[in-house]
Amino acid sequence: NRAECINTALQSLQRQTLPSNFYEILLVDNASTDNTYQEVRRWAATTPNLRYVCEHRLGLSFARNTGALLSTTPYIAYMDDDAYADPQWLESIVEAFENSKKFIGVVGGRVWLDWGGAPPSWLPQQYWSLYTYLDQGNQGHFLSPGEYLVGANMAFHRATLLDQGGFATYLGRKGRNLLSGEESALLQRLRLQNISIYYEPKAIVWHKVAPSRQRPQWFLKRLFWDGASQPLIDFGTNQPRRFYAVQVHYDVRRIARFMLHRLGALLHGEIDSLEYILPLIQRFGRLYARLFLRG
Repeated sequence: NRAECINTALQSLQRQTLPSNFYEILLVDNASTDNTYQEVRRWAATTPNLRYVCEHRLGLSFARNTGALLSTTPYIAYMDDDAYADPQWLESIVEAFENSKKFIGVVGGRVWLDWGGAPPSWLPQQYWSLYTYLDQGNQGHFLSPGEYLVGANMAFHRATLLDQGGFATYLGRKGRNLLSGEESALLQRLRLQNISIYYEPKAIVWHKVAPSRQRPQWFLKRLFWDGASQPLIDFGTNQPRRFYAVQVHYDVRRIARFMLHRLGALLHGEIDSLEYILPLIQRFGRLYARLFLRG
């Protein structure tokens, strides 16, 4: 239900330096009830390589998996509807895949934020990643442990993605739900199989941050659900209830220790109140998810 975003996204995909007969734009409508379909029909008149698909099962992972199954190209590049791509985006991705002497399963690039003005003064830059910000520097390289990519700018060797069964459908956004982590879980599986993941700095996407997301209320909710996503990424949903019960016990103890340690730092002026509260919200999100899984 974000038809108003589609124009900017599709315009950027029309203006790619990669010749239009080399790529297809597959727009997956995830159960929209607004005028998304009418907007796509209008664009189809001037965009011969645009194809529309509707996925009625609500969820970002369902939509992405449907796109992968229905695509016909050797590579699949994902972009969000509230994003727009640099003109060299697709060309840079194809070059990264095809110019490497080593097989690459995934290529991702920078995601810069379009705040529509100055970023909120209250928001620490270290938390920009919660708005899908990513910049791993100016040099292309294979990802090292601790580095990651984000779904707003992530491309796969199609066969590799399908071999993995796509994205986990118990993770990822569903309507207003802010659960995330489907990309992290997938990259985690690929790393365990020694499949190479490459960062290409010339592949750039801009992610628009809506005014509603620049408010503290949305940020705190996003922070909580980021924490809640982590147990699902790490352990999935199929562990015995006793396993999750033990994790809850450990989490409560960890949170208590963290609160006491950080409280001392706060009282001694070593950290400010935000540095105390924000990590705590994330940890309570993780505890919530483990309690839910236990039940």
